[in-house]
Amino acid sequence: AYMEKHAVVHKAAKSVREDRRMLDRIVLPKLAKMRLSEVERDDVETLHNSLEDTPYQANRVLSLLSKMFTYAMERKWMAENPANGITHFPEKKRDDWFDLDQLHAISDALDAYEEQDAADALRLLIVTGARPHEVLGAEWTQFDLRRGVWTKPSHHTKERKTEHVPLSEAALAILSGMAEHKAGIYLFPGREPGTARTTLRSAWRQLCKDAGLANVRIYDLRHTFASHLVSRGLSLPVIGRLMGHTQPGTTARYA
Repeated sequence: AYMEKHAVVHKAAKSVREDRRMLDRIVLPKLAKMRLSEVERDDVETLHNSLEDTPYQANRVLSLLSKMFTYAMERKWMAENPANGITHFPEKKRDDWFDLDQLHAISDALDAYEEQDAADALRLLIVTGARPHEVLGAEWTQFDLRRGVWTKPSHHTKERKTEHVPLSEAALAILSGMAEHKAGIYLFPGREPGTARTTLRSAWRQLCKDAGLANVRIYDLRHTFASHLVSRGLSLPVIGRLMGHTQPGTTARYA
């Protein structure tokens, strides 16, 4: 009920997929056979503690359970929320970003990578600072290459509002080259007709190996975008606008 009537209606597609992944792989194998009235704090705490080695995931699972139990309470299906009061694990904030030598190594690996469709997606992440799902779900109608503007629709952005983002010369060069061979409405079509690509996980893993990088995330490209713009003297409000931030503090943390 939570997934169909709340998550699918109110959350972004990426968040819905992540909720389903956590439910299918972690929550349901442990709790699915229990009635709501049988679930106690000890059950939730035991599940949370079993994920101690991955604190970020453990806390996301706990948050999901808390939201689901709150949903159930609002409908009088249970009396209290058994996830309330459970302490989240400390999460170490990651502030990794790539220096110029590492970016050159990534660029060389991208040029040599067999699947240039995925390589172009990663190139766009580097030069736009966009979130991965924004690039992968982008449609050609969102881009005005003549004016150099990317209009991100509200359902694709984290802040749920339409954003008009100026594109750099590097981004326009990538997009112009792609436009000569475009097929369909999406920049990066999926395997099934009419769908968009959903992940760059395997491509990123191989590129990091080829570039000699370890323990780095694809999201570090976004940190890198902000960090290099700061080092070039751009103001935080401008960088925040480029990255789709509504809070100055968010941009400051990235940069």
